[in-house]
Formats: sequence, C-alpha cells, structure tokens
Amino acid sequence: MLELDHLAVAYGSITALHDVSLRVDAGAIVTLIGANGAGKSTTLRAISGLLAPRAGSIRFEGQNIAGLPAHRIVEMGISHVPEGRMIFANLTVLENLKMGAYRFKTNPRWSRDLDYVFNVFPRLKERERQAAGTLSGGEQQMLAIGRALTGQPRFLMLDEPSLGIAPILVKTIFEKIVEVNQTLGITVLLVEQNANLALEVSRYGYVLETGRVILHDDSAALRANAQVRHAYLGAG
Repeated sequence: MLELDHLAVAYGSITALHDVSLRVDAGAIVTLIGANGAGKSTTLRAISGLLAPRAGSIRFEGQNIAGLPAHRIVEMGISHVPEGRMIFANLTVLENLKMGAYRFKTNPRWSRDLDYVFNVFPRLKERERQAAGTLSGGEQQMLAIGRALTGQPRFLMLDEPSLGIAPILVKTIFEKIVEVNQTLGITVLLVEQNANLALEVSRYGYVLETGRVILHDDSAALRANAQVRHAYLGAG
C-alpha cells in the first residue's frame, strides 16, 4: 500500500533521513522504532506532505506522492496523528472531530463515522461538549485518533501515541489501535518509543538509527533479536 524508495529528507543543510526504504502492506500494522532523533517523526512528516523529500520516492498505492501538498495527501486517504496530539484546545471535543471531517460534514457517512468514534472511545461521547484542552493526556490522545478517523482514512499514521499518557491508559490506547485496524481494515504505520508494545501489536518492524534503516524483520523476530533487545527492549 505504501512504499518508500531511497528516501532522503533534510532540514536545511542537515540530512535527517538517508536512503530510507520501507514498505507497508495493506491491512497491516507496521512499526518504526528507534532512539530520539533517529528520523521516525521525519519519516511520517515526509509521507504526509509536511516535508519535501530531497531524493527518493513515496508511493501510495503505486502513485508517487512525494512533494504533493498535505491536503491532497489527506484526500487520498492518509491521516497523520502527530506527536503531541496537536488538538484544538479551545474547541470542544465535538468541534475537533468535525475539523477532522471538514471534507465530509455534508456526507451522510459523517454521522456513522462519529457514532463509530464514540463507540470506540466512549469517554469522548461523555465529554463531547467539553473544551478539548481540559481533557487528560490519554483523553486528548483518544481525541486525536478520533479526529483522524472522522477523515475516513485508509492509511493511518500514529506518532508516539503513548507519549505523556498514564500507564493505565496506554494499554487501552493500543487495544483501540488494534481494534481500528481489525474492524475497519485501516492500515497503520506506528512510531512508538515503547518498542515492546509496538512490536507486540505490529506485524512487521523497521529499526531506524541516525536516519537510516539498520534492521527490519517480522515483529516477533525483532523482539527476539539480541541487538534490538539490548538497545530498545531493556534486556541484557
């Protein structure tokens, strides 16, 4: 469904991604793991059109989308839940969800999408008239994912969904990610510092280090890999 081929991205004179190639099959959950500064968020920002690649291609269902404006990429069915959630704090929960569906609010499917989001995240229904900035970190993450879902994506990118969330809610968030993948068939590309959890829910994984893919394999194999266990899973 998505294929990056020899992708290079730079911030001015600083190259953040070097010759990155990866693929995500339709219906899968694929994860990117790596230390801070490895290039994980940069990869997602390039896919979603927020950064223009210096070299290489980004193919979505066979079409090269590298360099397309972000709104065109959203229209193709790619949604990006950024690190830090980036909700509209002064708007209500419902207004945030409507912002995600700005292209579809006159579409009869909008109400079904909203019902689905409220079914997956009942807390959002309870707080639909509440200002989003007053929600807890976990509730804001639910809202950010819900906002992406109202845009009717076929490909969902999640950047650090566990960041700043109480441990008791992290498990819930990841259960919901798996549910969305399995019930709606949405393909997921997941960036996550909690490598154990990311590899547990994903099918395949890539390890980034200083802007390069240094290792990739089935998630179960990566969890058993001594190098990965030592560097990212807290094992000796």
